[in-house]
Amino acid sequence: MTGTGRLPTDSGAGTLATVTNTWPAARGTVPEREAFAYASAVLFVLFAGDAVPNAITWWGAGTLWGAVAVWGVTVLVRARPSIARTPRSLWLFLAWCLVSVLWSHWRPATLASLTVQVVCAGVAFAVASTLSWRRITDAASLAFRWVVLLSLVFEAFVAVVVRHPVAPVWTDYGSRDVPDAFYASRAALFTGGQVQGLPGNGNLLAMVALLAAIAVAVQLAEGRMRPHRAIAWFVVSGVTLVCARSSTVLLAAVAVVVALFVALWIRRVPDGRRGPHTLLLVGGGAVVVVAGVLGRSIVSEVLGKGTDATGRGVIWERVYGLVEQHPVVGWGWIGYWWPDIPTLADLYQRNGVTYLQAHDAWLDVWMQTGIVGLLLFGIYVLTTLQRSWASATRIVYDAELRPRPFDPVSLFPLLVVVALLVQSVAESRLLYQGNWLLLALIAVKTRNVLVGDEPPSTGDGARTPRTKREFRQPTGR
Repeated sequence: MTGTGRLPTDSGAGTLATVTNTWPAARGTVPEREAFAYASAVLFVLFAGDAVPNAITWWGAGTLWGAVAVWGVTVLVRARPSIARTPRSLWLFLAWCLVSVLWSHWRPATLASLTVQVVCAGVAFAVASTLSWRRITDAASLAFRWVVLLSLVFEAFVAVVVRHPVAPVWTDYGSRDVPDAFYASRAALFTGGQVQGLPGNGNLLAMVALLAAIAVAVQLAEGRMRPHRAIAWFVVSGVTLVCARSSTVLLAAVAVVVALFVALWIRRVPDGRRGPHTLLLVGGGAVVVVAGVLGRSIVSEVLGKGTDATGRGVIWERVYGLVEQHPVVGWGWIGYWWPDIPTLADLYQRNGVTYLQAHDAWLDVWMQTGIVGLLLFGIYVLTTLQRSWASATRIVYDAELRPRPFDPVSLFPLLVVVALLVQSVAESRLLYQGNWLLLALIAVKTRNVLVGDEPPSTGDGARTPRTKREFRQPTGR
């Protein structure tokens, strides 16, 4: 069968027939090996973060990013997916960002940044249209595991062989005393300091480690990764989390575990009885969010970050000062703050480091696009979360109206979205680069097809029979 969008038929056993990687969104075809290689490459390049410009200069990084974007365009052109199967909320938010150029206080930056946002959304569209959920999980797992492993190898090399902080190749600090954050590595792996790895930031490295652990756990539960191999990667991810010392990602990990158990619990509740349980969860979640916002200084102090969350309290206050000046339409979209814009670059400095983000994605969106943009962004995020929740909790039936066995991969979008949203409270990364692309990928893919409705893809690979797995999953009956 080709990727024509035709619905596959059930076999005699009630199992959906195998289809190609472009079902059901694409009208063309793209070799699955190429689509998988592209997804792995783009996720690795974006989540490797500062490692790219630090190693090959900003000019080299721009060339590499441009090549990856061109490759994505070719994939999109050959796949020819229908844009009708994408979330309107994503395009409405981007459209409002484009409209903001009319009153933007940094118009060239708005146009340039929006171009990058749209390209990343297009790349996400290409990946979502050419890979099944299992292959997307595999590509994410491969990319994140390599970022984590190479980060530890890099930090070990600097700590053992170089034995002093290493600066990016395009800098020469000489004998100047510069902030630790300016270095690609602080040689801190064995001294108890915070390691930065390839992303160049401990918080970002910790998030990649958490995402890698999520993907590996799903592969293990699916029977597509051997237990001993999965345990090894859990150890690597755990070591990275400890060395990265990120309290934000620690909270994200707790939220992911809670979301996992809640989703598995809801799956056991019959459809007719889920209403009260769902209301209870929504109410409890709202209470937790409000309590977290009101008591964030207490939480921050408990985690050892001080009452102002390591300087975030000050920058939140100053960004809100900008919000008050243009609360409805904002200052104009920019995404990551450009260092040559005085209004933003001079907003806050700490220990010699200039903050180039609001360290809160929601506050950043409000400042840049006003309350209108914030509402559109909220709709985009919440609808993606809702579809991810449905993917994880709904019970799917076969042609004979029998519940299909639970597929652990259905948990992947929910757990990833939860992790990204928790991080978005203390970091603005959800608005650009890897986090933006990953959220857009899940938004588009959940709009295309929920996990339980997707037939096996030709490239999904062999799975260990359920009767032979050491890690068993409930059937969801």
